[in-house]
Amino acid sequence: MTQQIGRGEVGRLAIGFVDSAMYTVLPEVLRGFRAQFPAVELRLQELTTAQQIQALYDKQVDIGIVRSAISEPGLSGSCFLPESLILALPETHPLSAQPQVSLSSLADELFILFPAKMGPVFYEQIIHSCQQAGFRPKVAQEAVQMQTIIGLVVAGLGIAIVPASMQNFHRSGVIYRPLQEQISNTGLYLTWRQHDSSPVISAFLSLARKTTQWKSNRDDL
Repeated sequence: MTQQIGRGEVGRLAIGFVDSAMYTVLPEVLRGFRAQFPAVELRLQELTTAQQIQALYDKQVDIGIVRSAISEPGLSGSCFLPESLILALPETHPLSAQPQVSLSSLADELFILFPAKMGPVFYEQIIHSCQQAGFRPKVAQEAVQMQTIIGLVVAGLGIAIVPASMQNFHRSGVIYRPLQEQISNTGLYLTWRQHDSSPVISAFLSLARKTTQWKSNRDDL
């Protein structure tokens, strides 16, 4: 039992995650962890980035999976899945006929954005990219969940800039298009308490990185 604990094979692990992580490799990581460490009790909580930071401080979660890099005292983090940003449009939108869309052509569009207070880095990334293209986006609606953002796009309430993995969220009425400009990538980041030496946490972090690396190598074949 002592050896199993030392290898992270038994125990409990609480993981917080943003909803968009479920459209990437997270289900594969969880499946692999469950198969390799069946005696570890997993507890999953869908939380925003801000909520995960607080939950880490309160020791309500052991690992956070967030949408952007964070810089908070006492927390460590690393990107395990970089992603590009793409444009989500209603399928009837005139720009949907273009293979690529320039940010500058969106100056008069209404945007659906993730709230700044829930994910300030991701929010500012979009605002800054638009400002570099010569305009500040007109915000029509805000939504916390990425699938809600896509639903509002389908409803014709606006357009949205979202992580490329949202293409895996199959929903009729929405078209995804790459952006012409080279804007900063987003990504999924693992974050944890700096001085938490739990073997279970180390085991999960290692498996998550290996799974992502393996998938990236397969995608390059």
